[in-house]
Amino acid sequence: MGFLHRIPSEIFRVSDLRGRVPDQINPSFALALGATLSQHFPEGLIGVGFDTRASSEELADALRTGLGRKGRTVMDLGRCPTEIVAFAVQKGLVAAGVMVTASHNPEPDNGFKLFGGIRAKGSTRRLLDRVRSDLNQQNIFSSKTRLSSEVAGNEKVRALPLIDQYVDELVGSRSYSVQDQLIALNGLNGTARLVAEPLAERLGLNVTWLHQTTDELPAEGPDPLKARLVGEMSRFVQSSNAGVGVAWDGDCDRCVFFDGAGEVIANAHTMAIMIDHFLAGRPDRKVVHDTKLVLSAERALERQSGIGIRVATGSSPMREALLDTGAVYGGESSAHHYFGQLGGIDSGMLAWLTMLDVISNLDTSLADVAARYRAEVAVGPELSFKVDDVTGLVDALEGILKPNEIDLEVGALRSFADSESFRMSMSPSTTEDLMRFNFESAQDAEVLHQKTAEVLNLIEPFAVERASSVA
Repeated sequence: MGFLHRIPSEIFRVSDLRGRVPDQINPSFALALGATLSQHFPEGLIGVGFDTRASSEELADALRTGLGRKGRTVMDLGRCPTEIVAFAVQKGLVAAGVMVTASHNPEPDNGFKLFGGIRAKGSTRRLLDRVRSDLNQQNIFSSKTRLSSEVAGNEKVRALPLIDQYVDELVGSRSYSVQDQLIALNGLNGTARLVAEPLAERLGLNVTWLHQTTDELPAEGPDPLKARLVGEMSRFVQSSNAGVGVAWDGDCDRCVFFDGAGEVIANAHTMAIMIDHFLAGRPDRKVVHDTKLVLSAERALERQSGIGIRVATGSSPMREALLDTGAVYGGESSAHHYFGQLGGIDSGMLAWLTMLDVISNLDTSLADVAARYRAEVAVGPELSFKVDDVTGLVDALEGILKPNEIDLEVGALRSFADSESFRMSMSPSTTEDLMRFNFESAQDAEVLHQKTAEVLNLIEPFAVERASSVA
């Protein structure tokens, strides 16, 4: 039958677990994970949801069985976006929750996002450490044949569909003056459509969906910022004559916008748009944001006399900081948006509706809104490199740039600048074995391009592998 003698350390991320199916993640692992989580989660019901990946439903079955083995009652949330699981915990419908997903990673990757109902700083990290320690003390069978009868007869599982209730929560008293404007939507064959379709129907929105040629996830992963997928969405927005384009990742917690010309809106600009929206006329309100790109957010905060709190990249530190500070909004440069009104949940659905609020309130087009922010701060695409000699790279960068920040408490981020108008940051990815580089300038795009090219000449000798996102 065989055993997995060691749990690969690399599957434990900052805020979740992710690995390859079936050699790192499989039903036997999910069974053991469920049994372990049942001992560490708060007392009460546990919710389990899953995404559209080929392995997700089977992994969810095994996970629920593992949870039930210890006497825990499990609520089956079904196929849904991650924010449904977070919503169930936030509303007290369950005491804790697990989402089976690998987010924007390509198949065959899969994993588990944990919502432990614990709000203390670092609680998710501590939970993952405990789970890892417990799993490493177990023998986990590599075969799944012994699970089938137990999964089929699990009486500790009850269905709890929440999509309709969540749509009710999001709709509220909203009404838009943009109903006649066509909105192009793209869920990349993930879970977004499960909520976005009923939302659009309830709000009377005029939407059109980009239909993929297959039901499978994109080969490069359901990441709306991958170059090919951005190009595909851009052409769709233009060909459909839509005024707004919206694309989500596989589990719907990342949300990327396109203007009517099909141009992707840099996530740093989207964050600044959100900050202006939530703080307008309400000085001293707080927002949290990550430190990869800050110039656009800082200008919005200054405009609105708001209070900005810099936070490490990652869903757990962002949610914890938002709840700790009472912030109304949180933004990450990776296109995650967190909302105080939803108890700190990062929601691709509420991000979409909030952008519609912005357009409706200003009575203008998204292209006009975006143009103002692009003129204020130029933002380059995020570049990702696998770097073996990080210390050597830092030394090389310090030879031409001055250290701007070195903060091990904020995602091990280092940023550099050659003036107040140009800034770059580097930080390790929380989901992949890569170093992320971001570039921004308060001058025009030509200056940004020139400065970025100079820095890339320094980075290239240290780079083993390169990948990039469009915004």
